[in-house]
Amino acid sequence: MTKIWLCGVLALTLSGCSLPLTLPFKSQPEPAWSPASDNGELLDWLQLAAEVMASDEAERGRQLRQLQQAGGRDELRLALWLSHPRASLAQRQQAQQLFSQQLPAVNTRLQQFFAVYQSYNRELISLNRQVADRQQQVNTLTRKLNELATIDEQINERRYQESGQ
Repeated sequence: MTKIWLCGVLALTLSGCSLPLTLPFKSQPEPAWSPASDNGELLDWLQLAAEVMASDEAERGRQLRQLQQAGGRDELRLALWLSHPRASLAQRQQAQQLFSQQLPAVNTRLQQFFAVYQSYNRELISLNRQVADRQQQVNTLTRKLNELATIDEQINERRYQESGQ
């Protein structure tokens, strides 16, 4: 009798393996998204961006020193201040590095917001390089013109000396 029971259970078990699994599908939980909190954070960053743009050189310097002394707690804030229109090339490059490091940790809306600053910095860095290249070309051409002017002057002096003899 136990052999029959055992064979029956084994037969049911094996036949159950071939049946499709009918467990209810459980989708992955969606990340909690609250438009109000997301918009509030974005509005805070927009307000800071407006403050950065309206700041003068002294205020910007003070904020940069304060954020650099904070030691990495507010790196996105520092990157925003380093993206000021009057920032130096080195500051823009530092901002790009900070954005690259910190953006994966923020939500999608903030990533989109800061992507604007990244693009802005990237474009200004590119323009800075173009200006440096053009300045180098101007310096080279100026040096060559000065050399030509010196040669022309020497030729004129020789002509004057030859015509005077």
